[in-house]
Amino acid sequence: MKISTVLAVATTILSGVSAGPLFSEADTTLAICWKACFHERSHCPSEWHAKKLGRCWTCCKERQVVSYDYELFEWEE
Repeated sequence: MKISTVLAVATTILSGVSAGPLFSEADTTLAICWKACFHERSHCPSEWHAKKLGRCWTCCKERQVVSYDYELFEWEE
């Protein structure tokens, strides 16, 4: 097998793995979660909590909604 074929196959495989999200469930909640998959409940840092997503345990933090006052900005037209 030529080296160019091996590199093309490896690039295709690696780009497909990194392009897909690890947890789709986290996108539908109001939390930000690590892209980590622990087999057991993990000890999370302060302000984070352990959450089970599918077969994986990870650490999540509640999103803080920040309201913006757009009148503070000077818009150029």
